[in-house]
Amino acid sequence: MKYKKSILTSAITSAITIALSGQAFGQTIQTLEKTVVKSQSIERDAVVEVLSSEELALRQVDNFEDLVKLVPGVSVSKGDDRWGASGFNIRGLDEDRVAINVDGVPQGETLKYESGQAYGYFKGSRNGVDIEALKSVEIVKGADAILSGNGSLAGAVNMTTKDPDDFLSYQGDDSGFAIKAGYSGENSETMTSLTAANRTGALESLIIYTYRDGNEFENYDMNGADIEGSAREIPDPQDTKLNSVLAKLIYEISPDNEIGFVGTYYKTKVITDTQSFNGGWYSNRVGNDISKTTRVGVFHKYEGETALFDKVTTALNKQSIDFAANTSQHARFGFGGGITTDEDRVDTRAFNQDLFQVTVDLEKSFKFAQQKHKLVYGAEILNKDYENSQVRKSNSILNDKGWVESSSQALIPKSEADIYTLYALDTFNLGKTTQARLGARYDHYTYNAKADENYSDESGTLGEISFSMATWTAGIEQALNDSFSIEMGVSTGFRAPTIEDMYTTSGTLDDWNEVPNADLKAEYSTNYDVALVGEFSKGSFRLGTFFSKYKDFIDSEKRQGINTNTGETDPDGFFVNFNSDTVEIKGIEFSADLNLSRTFDLTPGLKTRVQAAYTSGENSEDTPIYSIQPFNLTWGISYNQPEGNWGVHTYASYTAGKEDKDSFTIDENGEKTYPLYSSNAATIIDLTGYYNITESLRLVAGVYNVTDKEYYRWDSVRFVDQGDMRPGIGVTDNGIKRYSEAGRNLGVNVSYKF
Repeated sequence: MKYKKSILTSAITSAITIALSGQAFGQTIQTLEKTVVKSQSIERDAVVEVLSSEELALRQVDNFEDLVKLVPGVSVSKGDDRWGASGFNIRGLDEDRVAINVDGVPQGETLKYESGQAYGYFKGSRNGVDIEALKSVEIVKGADAILSGNGSLAGAVNMTTKDPDDFLSYQGDDSGFAIKAGYSGENSETMTSLTAANRTGALESLIIYTYRDGNEFENYDMNGADIEGSAREIPDPQDTKLNSVLAKLIYEISPDNEIGFVGTYYKTKVITDTQSFNGGWYSNRVGNDISKTTRVGVFHKYEGETALFDKVTTALNKQSIDFAANTSQHARFGFGGGITTDEDRVDTRAFNQDLFQVTVDLEKSFKFAQQKHKLVYGAEILNKDYENSQVRKSNSILNDKGWVESSSQALIPKSEADIYTLYALDTFNLGKTTQARLGARYDHYTYNAKADENYSDESGTLGEISFSMATWTAGIEQALNDSFSIEMGVSTGFRAPTIEDMYTTSGTLDDWNEVPNADLKAEYSTNYDVALVGEFSKGSFRLGTFFSKYKDFIDSEKRQGINTNTGETDPDGFFVNFNSDTVEIKGIEFSADLNLSRTFDLTPGLKTRVQAAYTSGENSEDTPIYSIQPFNLTWGISYNQPEGNWGVHTYASYTAGKEDKDSFTIDENGEKTYPLYSSNAATIIDLTGYYNITESLRLVAGVYNVTDKEYYRWDSVRFVDQGDMRPGIGVTDNGIKRYSEAGRNLGVNVSYKF
C-alpha cells in the first residue's frame, strides 16, 4: 500500500526533501518530486516525514541509527553492541510499540526475555531490510492503527522497496545498471551494491545485491583500557557480514493492469568476542549470531472506474525470520567450597517467525452531497507462527562423557496467531477551505499456544485466546488564508499482547522467576495533534503539539503468591506481566524550511531547515516514562549548484542531557531509584558533500562529529547497570566509556550508473 498526505503537507515535505537533497546527476529535483508524490497516497491524522532514497544516499545513511539521526522525536532503540538495534523509538515509546512495515508487510516481533538479559544469551530484534533496497521511508509520529496496523501506539515506520522503473526511462525498452561502493569510518565497514534493471516489452525486472563487511562501532576513545571484564573501556571486537538481495518482476498486462513478483533475502552474521563479559565464572566468551529474513510475494494492480473502486491492489506475501544466537564459553564455578562446574559450553537460542499475508486494498473517488470524497478501504488476513528453543552442548573436564546435549524450557511456547482486519478511511471536502477525514478499523485476533518438548505447560495457561480491537481516526484541516492553515486530528493505535508478553516463563518448578499471564488485554492509545502550518513562496513551517493517552499498558511487577506447582507461597516472589493504569505523553514539535537564496537575493541553491521536538510523560503514579528521549533540535544548511554538479550540506544536531527528574523509577519499597549513567548534552556537527564527476559518476564524502565531541545517547546507556553478571550491559570503573558514541570519523562512497 502506498500513502499520501494532504496537498499542503505534501508540498511542505517536497520542499524540505528537495532542500536537503539538492540536485544531482542533472535530474535530481524532478526525480525527487516524483518519488515524494508516489510515496504518499493516503491522508492521515498524524505527523508524517518521508525520506527518499536520494536523501539517504547524499547523507550516506548505512543503518537505521543514521536514518533517524536528523528526525527529532525519533531514535533507534539499542542495548549492547552484540544485539544492535531492536526497533525505533517514536515520541517516547519503542520496540513493539512502534509498527514497522516493509511494502506493507509487518516485520518481526522482539523476544528479549527481560529477566534473563543479565546473562546475555539472547535478544531477538526486528529489522530485516538493507538501506540500499529502499526507495523511501515514511516515519509516522502519532498513533496510526488505521493504516499502519498492530503496534502503531506511538507511530510507525513504513518502508517501500525500489521498483524497476526507478532505474529506467518512462517508456520503451531500456536497461539500467548501477554499482556503488562505500566506506564508513564509524565501524570500518566496506559496502558494495550492484543493481540491474530491464524493460523488454511488457516485462520489467530488477535485482539489487548488497554486501557489507564491517567491525564493531567505535566509541569516542578507542585507546581506552583494552581489558576483559566490566571495566573494559572500548567496545568488544566484532566482525559483521551482511548479504541482501531484492528481486522484482512486473508484467504489464495492459496500461491499467499489472502483475508482479517480489523476493527478498537478508542475512547477517555477527561474531562478537564479548570480552566485557569475561571474568569470574566465565571466560573465552564468543557470540556467533545469525539472522535471516526471506520474503516471496505476488501482487496484482488494476485501475479502472467501477462502482466499487477506481484502483485495487491485491498482494500475497510469505515471510520467514530465523534468528539463532550461539554463545560459546568456558564456565567454572562451584558452591560449598568445591568446584562443581568446569566445562566448555555452546548455547544456542533460536527464534523463528513465519508469516503468511493476504491483503486487498481499494481506492474510490466520488461525489456525495456536492462534496468530493476519496475513500480507501480494504481487508487483510494474516497468519503467524512462532517457535523458540534453547539448547546447550557441554563438555566437562570433571568427567569423561564428552559433549552432551540438553534442552531447557523455551522462552515461549510454539504458537500460532490468526488475524483478520477490515479498514476504511474517507477524506472529503467541506467547502473550499476545509478538508476532513474519518476512518475506522476492526481487528480480530486468535492465539493458539500448545505445549511440546520445548515448553511444558505446568501452570496450565496454554490454549486458544481470542479478542477484538476497534480503532478510529478523525481529522480536519482548515485554511485560514492563502498562507496559513490549522490541522487537528485524533488518531488511535493498538498493540496486541505478544506471545512473549503472555507466555514467557523462567525458573524452576519450585522457584519461579517469571510466570505467564494469558489474560492480558491489548494496549490502546489515543493521540491528539494540533498544528499551525504556514506555506510561503520562500519557505514553510509547522508548529504542533500533541497529547497521547495510553491505557492497558503492559508492564511487569514483582508479586508474592502461591506457586501452583508446589501449593506453597514462593518466598522470593516472582515477576508477572499485567495491564497497568493510564500512561500520558505530551510534547511540542516544530519544523521550518527557508529558501535563503530567495529571501536574501543570493545565488540560487542555498536553503536551510530547522526541526525540534520536546516530549515528556508519566504514568498514573507520576513516574516518568523511562524510554522518552531528551529534547532534540537539528539545523541544516545546504547549497546545491544550480547546474547540479556539486553540493555541500552541513547538519548540526543538539540533544539535551537526560535529567534525574525525568528518568527515575520506583522500587518495590516505594523509593525512587535513579539511573547510574545518563546521557550528556551535546551538539554534533556533520558535513557532507557530493560531486558529479560525470553525468553517471558521483562521489559523496562526509565528515561526522566534526568537532570530535564526546557524548552518550540515552538509548545507549539507559539499560546500563553494574557488575560482571551484566554481560555487555553492566559496567564498573570507567567501563561506561565503551558506550560513548564515535568521535570524528569519515565516510565516502562512489556510485556509477549506466
